[in-house]
Amino acid sequence: MPLVRVLPVLQPLLLAFAAVFSKPQQRHFDHYIQGLIVQDHRRTLTGMSRHVLDGPGASSWDRFVTTALWELPALNDRWRVLLRRELRRLKPEGKRIAGKQTDFLIFDDTHHLRTGKALEGVGYHWVHAAGRTQWSHSLVLAAYRTGDYPFAYRCKAYLREADVARLNAQREPENLLREPGRRRPLGTFRSKGDPVGAQLEAFQPLRPNRAGFVLLDRGYLNRRIVRAARQKQLDWCSCLKSNRVVELLTLSLETGEVRANTRLAVQELRQQLAPAAQLGEPGVPYPWATSTPAWQALEAEGRNFPALAYRARLEGIGVVQWVWVQERYRSGRWSPVVPLEINRLDLTAGEVVAVYLERWGIEVLIRDAKQNLGLTDCQIERLEGTVRHWVLRLLSQAMLTLLRLQADQGQLRTPSGQAVASVGRTLGEVRQFVKHCALVELLRWASEQAAAGRSVEERAATLGLPA
Repeated sequence: MPLVRVLPVLQPLLLAFAAVFSKPQQRHFDHYIQGLIVQDHRRTLTGMSRHVLDGPGASSWDRFVTTALWELPALNDRWRVLLRRELRRLKPEGKRIAGKQTDFLIFDDTHHLRTGKALEGVGYHWVHAAGRTQWSHSLVLAAYRTGDYPFAYRCKAYLREADVARLNAQREPENLLREPGRRRPLGTFRSKGDPVGAQLEAFQPLRPNRAGFVLLDRGYLNRRIVRAARQKQLDWCSCLKSNRVVELLTLSLETGEVRANTRLAVQELRQQLAPAAQLGEPGVPYPWATSTPAWQALEAEGRNFPALAYRARLEGIGVVQWVWVQERYRSGRWSPVVPLEINRLDLTAGEVVAVYLERWGIEVLIRDAKQNLGLTDCQIERLEGTVRHWVLRLLSQAMLTLLRLQADQGQLRTPSGQAVASVGRTLGEVRQFVKHCALVELLRWASEQAAAGRSVEERAATLGLPA
């Protein structure tokens, strides 16, 4: 799809970043974001640059992504300002948990398979979906979900612990080899656990007086994360690793008195619960520590779950509610029993399950970014360029989600002034709407060229098309 100008539907969002870039960089930014959204082919720098009318070559875009003097922190800060402004203006309704509208800050990691051996920051990482280590880049992604709208919020690459010190030691000498005018602060390489804590400590609430939850994968729950969530007045919910040790409690909520306790590993209790999951009270291990006398049958988002809740203490974290859930599939089979930890003791088991199901939004976000925006398409030698590539693609996802929110609230209009009732429910449908807008601009450009007396052959040659 040839891109002949900045699309009016995207222009207000793109202009919000004008303070981050110089004028030439802003043009590169506009075309790059539009190319990610509109093009259907593999989104390499060379492939996208061919479809921009009078646009830059692939080498110019390569310099824009890898070496141009613009800073990721400034871009990230500007995006958060824009997102905060739009959410407060449009006021989407949040999911109700315990009677309060609630938003969610979700963390997860994803892996991008690589082939080059000289790529900075690449290594063998464990990929759960494959069940083995794979040669890949890895990043930690934060998503902000309000209602039915998940927005990419921040991302950060992480490395194997064994590689961090070596790569950090190489950074400073390489920076000193640059010309003084082109030197700039370079980010420090980090291992897997550091980015989540740093992002959570820097988090600023996007909506006033709105309850919030931090949702974590099993590898991220630690003392630093819990402390940062508490400082930000956020609740948290996570799954637990099998090797964690938990202390079951008989706890009086009125007085806080602990009357009995038993220490055991997560895997130990799972082995006892698995055969008893479909039983009533006789099949419940340690019934004195449960906050519900038997397995409860729950329904959340059209899915069926039996659940059992315990009061427990997790070392270094404190007293938590420990909810074990299992899903019954439509085929009649059962999923494995899953342990959920949450800091809120007042929530019912059904509310805990509803909270943790919101974590699925980041899985959909990552899938859509890979399938619709080419998140894994580009390989760049320097890790800084790779991270910029990721940020620009995730920013495209966030812009498309913001367009969907604007349309649902009746705030999106075409260049002719007509209100857009809906742009679809999925990222692919919103992207298709933007492609239609690009087609309209192409038709408008062709009409303008015809009115100026240019022949079909001349217009085709301008677009690089055979005629």
